[in-house]
Amino acid sequence: MKKTIPLTILAAAALAFAACDNKTADTIKEKSDEAKEAVAAKTEEAKDAAAKKIDEAKDAAKDAAPAAAAAVDSMAEKAKDATQNAADATKDAADSAVDKVQDAATNAMDTAKDAMSSVAPTITPAPNP
Repeated sequence: MKKTIPLTILAAAALAFAACDNKTADTIKEKSDEAKEAVAAKTEEAKDAAAKKIDEAKDAAKDAAPAAAAAVDSMAEKAKDATQNAADATKDAADSAVDKVQDAATNAMDTAKDAMSSVAPTITPAPNP
């Protein structure tokens, strides 16, 4: 009986510690998912804003030099493509970083669980004489 009380307390502490790790890892995953969503939204906003500014510049250039309208249209389309590609690359990099954070949280949680399971002693029943 005296041996089981400390072991029970140790097991309860290990479970509580594991629960804290799960909550922390879940919080990290939740926050990183929110960050992914925010990056995706901001990427779309940036693309739209850039396209609008490019269109405004294109129209202004056409008004200033009507003879160069075809060249201005071509340059504007290339600028839009480059802007969208850059925004997509930025979003992909952010998504990759968030995925790495989530993986690190999961690995840390697994490592903590493994450490707690290796520290917690196994209880074997005493043989009945």
